[in-house]
Amino acid sequence: MSESPENRPTDADLVGLANRGELQAFEELMARYQRAVFNIALYKSKNYFDAEDLTQDIFLAAFKALPTLKEAEHFGGWLFGIAYNRCHKWFQREKTKIVKIRELKERAEVQERLRHRSSSSEPPTAGTGSPAGHASAQVLSEALLKLPSEIRETLTLKYLEGLSYQEIEARLGINANRIDYLIRKGKQMIRDRLGRSEARLP
Repeated sequence: MSESPENRPTDADLVGLANRGELQAFEELMARYQRAVFNIALYKSKNYFDAEDLTQDIFLAAFKALPTLKEAEHFGGWLFGIAYNRCHKWFQREKTKIVKIRELKERAEVQERLRHRSSSSEPPTAGTGSPAGHASAQVLSEALLKLPSEIRETLTLKYLEGLSYQEIEARLGINANRIDYLIRKGKQMIRDRLGRSEARLP
């Protein structure tokens, strides 16, 4: 859409066209607001890769919800509302991940101490949780311990110490693409290990 400024379609025009199935109209809306949405995501996430993912998620959510927009001329404000909402939810999920990974690390350390202190013939001391709960804790601990050292170290720096990609680069001497790969790989390995092991839990 290369119309001259005076003939340039308004946001409301493009919303109407997009709601009638013209994807190019929504692409034009994305082009108009992508930088602003990305800047919001980058401000909230503090790193480029998460900001890219968030930006895609925000525009996808906006596209799905577009038919519910009552005042098409206010598309920009409506989109920014979605952006802040999605970023807030992302931030809450990330905080939860940090807590869970910290719990995994603490459980792994406890398990290691118990292995050194207790003989293999001694049954574990019963706790307040159910057998399934104890088995789950052991599975989670073992999953974390069995991660390759490079992946385990990267996850620890990212989620336990809260370092940015740039800080991890400086600490480990690897580039941002490698860091992103290790984090994604580590998450998938933990999911895979838990998925396989949980089937054998009591």
